[in-house]
Amino acid sequence: MSVIFVRQGVRLDSEICHPGLNLLGHAQMIELGLGSECGGHGKCGRDRVLLEASELDQVSAPTAIERAHLKPEELKAGYRLACQCFPNAEGLSLSVKVLAPPADSAIPRP
Repeated sequence: MSVIFVRQGVRLDSEICHPGLNLLGHAQMIELGLGSECGGHGKCGRDRVLLEASELDQVSAPTAIERAHLKPEELKAGYRLACQCFPNAEGLSLSVKVLAPPADSAIPRP
């Protein structure tokens, strides 16, 4: 079981799922940039990801930092900040949609 990131239809498997490691850390383990500009401290809000509604109970509750960056309806829809979101247990299988374009992309960032 692991955290699988999906960016533009491509699946990238972190090959682990550890509750002590946030989603940003899982992405960094496979050298996947998620757009974070503040080093994962929740200041920039650029590392937005989207979880399936069925997986929201498998991750930590939204933090005050996330509530400052994301609207209530976004949180309810499954949007999270990767630096603030942790799996609830070892060995879960999570599918995480990456919203930030690749660093070398000409696509404007949200």
